Amino acid sequence: MRLHSVGLLKYIVTDYPQLSLNDLATKARAIMRDYGLRVIPVVEKGKLVGVVSRTNVLSTTSSKSNLLVRDIVYEPKVILKISDNVKEAILKMLKADEWYAPVVDENNVFKGIFGIDSIIKELYGKDIPANKRSVEEVMTTEVIYVNDDEELPTVFYKMLKHQYAGLPVLDRKGKVVGIITQHDLLKSGFTRLHLESERASGYRRVKAKDIMSVDVVKFPPTATIGDVAKAMVEKDIGRVVIVDRENKLLGIIDREDIAKAYIPYL
Repeated sequence: MRLHSVGLLKYIVTDYPQLSLNDLATKARAIMRDYGLRVIPVVEKGKLVGVVSRTNVLSTTSSKSNLLVRDIVYEPKVILKISDNVKEAILKMLKADEWYAPVVDENNVFKGIFGIDSIIKELYGKDIPANKRSVEEVMTTEVIYVNDDEELPTVFYKMLKHQYAGLPVLDRKGKVVGIITQHDLLKSGFTRLHLESERASGYRRVKAKDIMSVDVVKFPPTATIGDVAKAMVEKDIGRVVIVDRENKLLGIIDREDIAKAYIPYL
């Protein structure tokens, strides 16, 4: 069955963490850190009022320990209806550059979260032409990366500027030595407050190599989309790097690239 005729109900996550407006912002941070979430819906009396994302949690500059979710909540770029079909949902999300979106009914009652990883899980093992295509056809070759000795504020600024949640890390020889993500920043305890206190006495200059993930999933340029999609699903990762035989960076491919390749088969 083509997914353009399938509703979202089959694919949404219904038992998803939620926040209320009066929750502390630190609760949002803790949930994202512990569960690796990119976005959390804010719900009042069963109805969606907004979302909190990792980016705005990390971007918080207030020093108030009692900062509330209502101070950082925002309206998401995409709000899906339970009546939308899968293809409609994916196209809306790709247009807005969103990987996850809240789903509501006709009365704005929150029903769950839909992610583009849903279709990757559905299609990566299917016998379709997209899975046989080379990653060279869809990977990004002008890759934004960080050096392993760059400090966290610089890393975060790059993520904000280029709107990436994760970046490959290279050593001085240009070889891939890690991946650093917003989740790594959260786990390290980084906040934008560090940007304001860099010159303070005792400030510890944490570098990318101090918190990056070194277990990097890499593929050669001869790999297929199916190979990469399988790794993403089995390892629950959002991006993989493409390297040559000397471990030099050639490109990167993320869930959005895979989802775009699958559009003709929805």
